[in-house]
Amino acid sequence: MKGKYFSRPFLLKNNYNQDFFSLINKKSVKSDFFNLEFIDNNILKISYDEIVENKFVQKEIILKGKRKKKFFEVYFSKKQFFIPFLFGNFSIDRLRIGFDKSDKILIRNFSDGSGNILFIGGGFSGESKFLFESVEKSSTLIPFTKNGKWGFKKKNEIIIEPLYDFVRTFDENYTRVCIKNKWGLIDDKGNHLSEIIYDSIVPITSNNDDYLKYSFVYSNGKTGIINSKGKITVPQIYDVIKNNGEFLEIKIGDKIGLCNYEKVIIPSIYSRLSSYIYHQYNYAEAERNKIIYYVDKQGYEYQTNPNPYYSKIGFLENGQPKYIPNLASKRKIDVEEQLK
Repeated sequence: MKGKYFSRPFLLKNNYNQDFFSLINKKSVKSDFFNLEFIDNNILKISYDEIVENKFVQKEIILKGKRKKKFFEVYFSKKQFFIPFLFGNFSIDRLRIGFDKSDKILIRNFSDGSGNILFIGGGFSGESKFLFESVEKSSTLIPFTKNGKWGFKKKNEIIIEPLYDFVRTFDENYTRVCIKNKWGLIDDKGNHLSEIIYDSIVPITSNNDDYLKYSFVYSNGKTGIINSKGKITVPQIYDVIKNNGEFLEIKIGDKIGLCNYEKVIIPSIYSRLSSYIYHQYNYAEAERNKIIYYVDKQGYEYQTNPNPYYSKIGFLENGQPKYIPNLASKRKIDVEEQLK
């Protein structure tokens, strides 16, 4: 098991592809590789280099577990309390680290957070598997350093000359590179996909077809989104971009809007913006200049009128929306409005 491995998993369909460090409860660690080495049969040392303020810092993690015939097993949580037929409470978080048939590191993560009182129970339980590829056996481009600069090799062949102060591993067909504390994107031939002008670039990971095709870019306290071809899809003018369920919430000052990875849907012009209302109208409620509007998923705004069928008694509502849209007032929201 001793060796160097990619920390990002070999992609598996229908599986949430967590990186290695999140599996060992170190979600804040951002490193492209990890090294495994047994100190003795039951102690596993994990070492890695992490970029901190554009400098490599060597760190390590020690896992104490049990080395068995086909895997190394470690428990992060193992709490079980059970009274037959009356009460049960389980909190289990277990990893088993071994190999698959192709010599990739195979990690099986079993979690159980469940309980019951008599016949009433709830919680979750399940096992997921993750594969991590050996650096030595990989056919992908691997970072290397020469005279203090970084480039990329495939096996022993130099593909991209060492020109950069720092580099990250490839995300599909592109990677992040750094010169003089500024970051940009290049492809697997060394062609520049973007200018090297950003304070940082952070790939967006998700459990769908958009996995690693988009990244957040940061400069001077502003955030935007760039795609894997180097095109800015959401302009870098926002103070905050964060997940809001179906869309991403974007903010300029105290004004709120919505976007997806490809474009701005609702510009940041509202003081309040709800999630989309899943009734027959399917609009989000928005407030601007103390006036209530509806906005749809295509970026149109509607004036609203009170719904005569809406009622509320205490905390209970009758299921009707509070407002109805004035369809004749439909207008496309201009993205430039958020810059005024």
